[in-house]
Amino acid sequence: MTFVLNQWRKRRKKKAFTLLEMLLVLFIIAALLLLVLPNLIAQQDHVNAKTDKAFQTMLQNQVVLYQSDNNGKIPTKWDELGDGKGKDDYLSQDQINKATEKFEIVGGEVVPRKAEAASSSSNA
Repeated sequence: MTFVLNQWRKRRKKKAFTLLEMLLVLFIIAALLLLVLPNLIAQQDHVNAKTDKAFQTMLQNQVVLYQSDNNGKIPTKWDELGDGKGKDDYLSQDQINKATEKFEIVGGEVVPRKAEAASSSSNA
């Protein structure tokens, strides 16, 4: 009878992880996260910068198209490029809203807002 109990105890011990094994696994996972997360955050910042640059280029193209269609008249604000209702708008209302947040038109050129440029340089 004691032989059977001893065998049962040995099997029971082999089926579970020890506290030390669990802590070791958690430590390894934490170490991997510390290595991976900074790279993911940097990659996200890089993607956001590329997206903003592409959006700025698209806005500049629409400003040039507006000038071409309006005898060289330079738009001074984003609302001149459309109200989001007509088929002849150069920008949709969503694009106008985003452009108003991040960019401005200066002498026919699309440039980042001063607040955006200041916060970007302070983050670097």
